[in-house]
Amino acid sequence: MAETPQEHPRGIRLATIGSVPVYLGWSWLLMGGLIVFIVGPGSAQAHGPVTGYGIAVVYALALLLSVLAHEAAHAVTARAFGHTVHRVVADLWGGHTAFEAARSTPATAAAIAVVGPLTNAVIAIVCLVASAVLGSGIPGLVLGGIAFVNGALAVLNLLPGLPLDGGQIVEAGVWAVTRDQGRARVVAGVLGRGLVVVIVVAVIGVPLLAGRSPQLTTVLWTALVGSFLWTGATSAIAHGRALQQINRLDVRSLIEPAAPIHRDAPVGELTSLRALPVVVDEAGRPVGVIDHDALRGIAPDAVDRTPVSAVTVAAPEGWAVELVPGHEAVDLVTAFQESRGRVVAVTEGGALRGIVRVERVNAAFGRN
Repeated sequence: MAETPQEHPRGIRLATIGSVPVYLGWSWLLMGGLIVFIVGPGSAQAHGPVTGYGIAVVYALALLLSVLAHEAAHAVTARAFGHTVHRVVADLWGGHTAFEAARSTPATAAAIAVVGPLTNAVIAIVCLVASAVLGSGIPGLVLGGIAFVNGALAVLNLLPGLPLDGGQIVEAGVWAVTRDQGRARVVAGVLGRGLVVVIVVAVIGVPLLAGRSPQLTTVLWTALVGSFLWTGATSAIAHGRALQQINRLDVRSLIEPAAPIHRDAPVGELTSLRALPVVVDEAGRPVGVIDHDALRGIAPDAVDRTPVSAVTVAAPEGWAVELVPGHEAVDLVTAFQESRGRVVAVTEGGALRGIVRVERVNAAFGRN
């Protein structure tokens, strides 16, 4: 599954591929142990303890590699569309790829989502063919099992509800039709919750109505998968509603005028400015604001030989945001989150357009 960047992952760093770190989450060790625990005893009865548990370990490792292949497909496709990929993680819930999706479109989002399940489908077909060629021996048996696991991963991930890849495809479709990503995410999240109900009814409810008691392992797996899907769907609904609120912001009404002043210009030029001064570098990029306490400390006879850089407070990284049609609100909020500042400089076509204060943004949210 693909996701946007969150906190730094906890786990074992397996490798760095193309500057992208690949992690094994600590929770995946529980998943691997469960696979060995479930597959091992039956396999040991058929093939002996050493071979049987060896097969179980191979299945666990094969699942890990299958998940990593799935996530690698997301990562490669995301990078192909120009997104920055932050990490790939395999954990108890399968795995996820964290990348910066601020510039995504419905088409790119759908493409990034679908390649994961397609990768598992290709692996399933290859292993199935190899299993048929090898016959009924242990290698063929193991490859057949790996084919089944990858086929199941492909089908599960294509189910139409968040947080699954199929849900991201649904979100992309609704987004393309409504031009409202927040609404699309809410719709896909609600479908994700519906999937949980369908799975619980199909796996547990139907057998009970038929007078059969589901096995304990079936109930446990259903509860595990259901809780994961429900939590992810609920998070998606909350995120979608927040995105709807953000997109209702009229960013242009929040922009206050600003006047660029070169950091090498004399402090005396500040008196001629008719708007809030923003210090820029040689390329015109906003780099800071005026420190008024330092400015008051400049002697009157020194204002024409003191550079603006001497009274500049350097701006935090990520404080400048370029206005891009269709992304203004999200980009503005992201700039505040990344810079953790109270002021954001807004540029348009590379030129300084103005500034936005966090107080005005909070007030606008309050009115919405």
